[in-house]
Amino acid sequence: MKKYIYAITIIFYITLPVLLWAKIDLVTLPSRDKVSLTLYKKPDMTIVREIRNISLRQGINELQFSWLNTQVDPTSIDMTPIGEANDINIENLCFPPNIKKTAIWKINSTKDDTFPMKLSYLTSGLDWRAYYSAILSSDETKMQLNGFVRINNFSGETFENAKISLVMGKVNMVEPVIKLAKNHIPYGQPGNSKNYQKRMRMKKQHESMAIMETMSVEPPIKDSFLGVSNEIHTASASEYAVFEIEREEQLNEGWGKQLIFLEKQSIPITNVYRFHPQKYGENVIRLIIFNNDFQGKKAKSDKLPLPGGLIRIYRDIYKMQHFSYEGKTHLNDIPVGKEVEIELGYQNQVIVEKKRMKKRTDHYKFNDDGNITGWEEYIQDRIELNNTRSVSVLIEIICTFDASDWILVQKNSWVSYEKIDQHSVKFSAKLAKKTNKAFLYDLTINRKGPQLLKGSRLGVFRK
Repeated sequence: MKKYIYAITIIFYITLPVLLWAKIDLVTLPSRDKVSLTLYKKPDMTIVREIRNISLRQGINELQFSWLNTQVDPTSIDMTPIGEANDINIENLCFPPNIKKTAIWKINSTKDDTFPMKLSYLTSGLDWRAYYSAILSSDETKMQLNGFVRINNFSGETFENAKISLVMGKVNMVEPVIKLAKNHIPYGQPGNSKNYQKRMRMKKQHESMAIMETMSVEPPIKDSFLGVSNEIHTASASEYAVFEIEREEQLNEGWGKQLIFLEKQSIPITNVYRFHPQKYGENVIRLIIFNNDFQGKKAKSDKLPLPGGLIRIYRDIYKMQHFSYEGKTHLNDIPVGKEVEIELGYQNQVIVEKKRMKKRTDHYKFNDDGNITGWEEYIQDRIELNNTRSVSVLIEIICTFDASDWILVQKNSWVSYEKIDQHSVKFSAKLAKKTNKAFLYDLTINRKGPQLLKGSRLGVFRK
C-alpha cells in the first residue's frame, strides 16, 4: 500500500507542469534587440525604448512582461508594432491580480511570423550630473575647458548596448516615477472611489510622456542605435538641450560611467579681483569670467546651454606639464550667451584698502520754521591697490552709497569707473605685476530733510 501511494505522488509532480502549460499559452517577451535611454536631469525619470523581435503564432497570443526588482512605472508601459501592422492587433494589456510587477498583452495575429515591436516605459534610478575641469593659461587670459557627465544606474536593471540621450531642463510631473513604481496594483483596486481621479492623473502622465518623447529629439528607428565614436552630440529643443552619446554604452546596475561632452574648448576669460565691502567685507575675492558661446558638434549653428555642476580650476605653470590648483566651485545651469562668474574665494595676493580722508557737511537749507530741508555732504576716500602677484591683474572696486542723489569726481586716468545702479559705482584698474598704486575720489551727496536731521539752526550747529 505504501509503495502505491508513493508512485501516485511521483506521477502527480511529473504531470502537473505539463497540465498547466497545456491550458495557458503564455510566452515571456524575448530579450531586447536594441534599447535607447533618455535621461532627464529633473525629475528622476528615464524614458526607455526597446526593440524586440517577437514570434507570434496565428490566433491569440499572450505575452508576459515582468519588471521585478526594478523601478518601472507600470502605468507608462506601452507596446506598438514597428512598420506595417496589418497582420497583428494588440487587443489589451492586463495586470494579473495575484502576480506582482507583471503585465500580459493579448495579441491577435493573422499568421505565424516574427514582428519587430517597440516597447516603451518610464523608470527611475538613472541619474546624470555634469562636472568640469579648467586649465588657465600661464598669463591667465585663456582657459581650456573640459566637460564630463557621470551616469549612475540604480534602476535595478542592466542595459547593454544602450543608445543614451541626456536632457537638460526640468519637467513637471503629476506624480514622481519612483512613487508610481511602488504601486503593486497600477490602477488601484476595483470599486475604489479614487480610481477615477487616479486614471485622470495617469492620462496626464501618458500625455506628458508623449511630449517628452518629442523633446528627446529621437532620430528615426533605423538610425537611432548606430554609434561609431565616443563623442556626445548636442541639439536643442525649445528651452531644453539634448546631449546624444553617439557610441552605444553598457550601464550596469549599481555602477557609474563617465563620458566626455566638452573637450579642450579654448575660451577667452577675464581674471578679476573684486573688492566689495558690502558683500565680501574687507577681503578681495577672485573671479574667472567668460561667456557661454559654445556650439554643439551636431548642429554647428546652435549655441547650447551648459548643465550646472562642480568645476575645478587649475593653472598652467610649465608648458601644460605642471599645474597649480586654483580652486573649485559649483555652477548653476548656464543659458546661451550668459556671462559666467566663477568665484574662487578669498585670497591675499591682491590687497585693497579703502580709507576715509575727509568728510564734512555744508550748504544747509532751512524752511520758515527753522527746520533743515537739505544740505550737502562731502566725502573724500583714498583706495590703495597692491598687486603682489607675478602677473598683471584686473581689479574691481564696488562702492555703495546710502543715497541716490550724488556726484562723483575721479581724476586718475589709469582708473575707470561706471555707475552700476543708483546707489553704486564700480572702479576698474589694470595693475601690473608687483605694483602698488592709489587713487582718490570726491563724492558730493545731496541730502534732504527733515527725515534725517530736524530742529533749529542752533541745534544743528551743536551736532
